[in-house]
Amino acid sequence: MTNQVAEQEESKQIINSEEELGKKLYRLRKLNEEQAIEDERYQREIAESDEWYQPSKKNRANQIEYVEALIEDYYHRRLQENPYYRYKDRNGTVSKKTSTTYDYNDEELINSLPEELLKKTVNKVGLKKLFQSEKVDGRKKIITDNEGHPITEDGEIIKGVIAKEKTEVTIKTTK
Repeated sequence: MTNQVAEQEESKQIINSEEELGKKLYRLRKLNEEQAIEDERYQREIAESDEWYQPSKKNRANQIEYVEALIEDYYHRRLQENPYYRYKDRNGTVSKKTSTTYDYNDEELINSLPEELLKKTVNKVGLKKLFQSEKVDGRKKIITDNEGHPITEDGEIIKGVIAKEKTEVTIKTTK
């Protein structure tokens, strides 16, 4: 409370002489010294708290990673038994997300596509529309040969593209 009163008194003052100017410079020097001491103390306390916090945080991150690996391993084993397996309870959910990525080899793609397909498809997005697909698990799945090359609606195998399915396990805990 006294700091607020002192601040209010200082804000109302006007320097009228060199003597008052000297006093204000002294006050400013002392305030800067106090601030430097407080900053040093603050940095020291931050460093002390980091000493115990960082190892604890690292240890906990390792434990979280280990438990997530156990959950993913169990989920993958259950997924082999039942491809629709999903777990949900009051502590959280474990589910999967499947995505398809495409690796393009432009040279091989140009050489393997027939002329009429090259004229129809100017970009890779247009090329994806030509792939033969089917609905699996409520999503569109590209039909591929044994090597992962997509097959067009006409039955042509596109050699310059490899479709890779990636299943990602999603672990969500309740708050």
